[in-house]
Amino acid sequence: MMKFLVTFTWVFAAAFVAAVSPTQAAKQPNIILITADDMGFDDLAIHGNPVITTPHLDQLATQSVQFSDFQVTPVCSTTRAALLTGRHHYKTGVSGVHGGRDFMKLDEVLISQLLKDNGYATGTWGKWHVGKTAGYFPWDRGFDQGYYAELYVHQNSSGLLNGKAVKHDAWVSDVITQYAIDFIDDHKEQPFFAYLSFLAPHEPWLAPDEFVEPYRQKGLREPVAQLYGMISEMDHHIGRLMHHLDEAGLADNTIVLFLSDNGPWFDSSNLGAMTQQEWQQRNPSQLNGNKGQAWQNGIKSPLFVRWKGQFPAGKVHHLTSVMDVVPTLLELTGTERQVANLPLDGGSFAASLQQPKQARAIERPTPVMVASHDVICQKSLFNQWTPVDDVAKRAIKPSEQWVAWRTEQYKLHQFPPMDRAGYPRPHNGYVLVDMKADPKERTNIYLQQPELAKRLTADLLAGYQAIIDSPESYKPPVYQIALEQAEVSVVNAFGPSATWGNTRSKAHTLSQLQHAGDGALYDIEVHQAGRYRIYLKQRQAIASAGIQVKLKLDSQRLDKQLDETELQLLGELELTTGIQQFSFEVTGNQSMKHWASVDGLRRFFFVKVDSQAQPSDLPLPN
Repeated sequence: MMKFLVTFTWVFAAAFVAAVSPTQAAKQPNIILITADDMGFDDLAIHGNPVITTPHLDQLATQSVQFSDFQVTPVCSTTRAALLTGRHHYKTGVSGVHGGRDFMKLDEVLISQLLKDNGYATGTWGKWHVGKTAGYFPWDRGFDQGYYAELYVHQNSSGLLNGKAVKHDAWVSDVITQYAIDFIDDHKEQPFFAYLSFLAPHEPWLAPDEFVEPYRQKGLREPVAQLYGMISEMDHHIGRLMHHLDEAGLADNTIVLFLSDNGPWFDSSNLGAMTQQEWQQRNPSQLNGNKGQAWQNGIKSPLFVRWKGQFPAGKVHHLTSVMDVVPTLLELTGTERQVANLPLDGGSFAASLQQPKQARAIERPTPVMVASHDVICQKSLFNQWTPVDDVAKRAIKPSEQWVAWRTEQYKLHQFPPMDRAGYPRPHNGYVLVDMKADPKERTNIYLQQPELAKRLTADLLAGYQAIIDSPESYKPPVYQIALEQAEVSVVNAFGPSATWGNTRSKAHTLSQLQHAGDGALYDIEVHQAGRYRIYLKQRQAIASAGIQVKLKLDSQRLDKQLDETELQLLGELELTTGIQQFSFEVTGNQSMKHWASVDGLRRFFFVKVDSQAQPSDLPLPN
């Protein structure tokens, strides 16, 4: 069967090459993958938005195969994990946003790695959000060039370019686009894969005045004008990129894909929330839900795929998933993927691109399970950033999850949020929708279709249980020590592999380590044996003065009574190579304040003792 699939892939790819001109046939098609951040399906003029101006994306849509039932996941990290691997995000280790639950396992195989092995130059710029320490960055995962943009700095973008700190006197959408254009110019003699991951229009809502002012002139409030200005600015730069492809003579041999990572959000940390009237105006399709939810407005995304002269413009109405993108690109480029232990969960829609009018439902191993960062677990103090350790895994029950199960025709919600009027009433926590007859999800047919409801419920529960049972699911980060001879290595204290006691996880800190026995465990892989100085970094360090702690690795132990300083030396450890674990735990409280605690634990640094380097020498993203 494997030999047949490989042969079929190469035959299919050869058919594509044969269809292009002799000049184009000399090389494989280039790929430009573009993602927006928190942009809804209705945030485009071509999709009926009466206010937002998006001429370049509208033009791209008219030149493309458009997918009317393309779904992503409810939040950014989970979508990006599926987009880059073709696998369900829980299986990749990405089960949430921030903490340590947005790190993609190091044994996952990304589309960038596969294309690079097939002769492609690879580059990505903008939002990454599937790992932010050594080994997990884009330049570690198959990208020749990677710009890791700081979240969410829209003006004067800063970040890491192949590991080196950089700052720009320009807006981030401009920076992302210019990096891509320069990369394309430098690599146009070979096939290239360019992944532009825009930060727009994720809050805080902020855009250049030239794009905001037209919306102010329309009488919109400042929050909405800024939000729509971000979308117009991104549209402008995508237009720049498309124009550059034409000018460089590359458009006819370049596949362009555009999508968003999840549905729209209604609130901004700098300007406040939209009104109900503004929200209705922004969502003319009147879909239920928003970002973070499995209702359609949380997961329905545009998908435009253009290959001039090869894919006729048209529309595909079959269910398509973000997990289907990798299998499709592999087929279109004749790229092999020999990874039997990490099977794909998506299926290819390449045939639909050639003949959208004759498109057929995609064949994939299982129906699509829509799940997000809201893993429901009965472990004490568990929240959306808590690591899913063995204790937590045993406390996860499929029947308690906020999740949905989607087939070509039907969608079954389990415990969907019901925060607005007009939502169908659940029956025993379930809403069953016929997506062909009721794409706005207004009617619950659970009682009208008892056999179907019973079967889909059983499938949903079994599908979720299979992920729980997999030893690879929800895997925590393994922090890399002295990778590529690094003199300073970082362990994110807020991304442990296990927690216990009163320890609470937050997005960017570990908190409330207060009583003896409160602690956390960390997985590390040491690449160079030797002696290392171990530092601890906190926020709100004054609150922890007098707290006694220990750091333990095998038989070695460091004890320290913390003071009020942000960065403190715990001591030195002798490390051997290989994968191992260390624990950090409170042993006592010598503060006069009985409520003193380690409430802003941020990072640990491992510094070679024979090095003059300091923790401050390491550029660190948030």
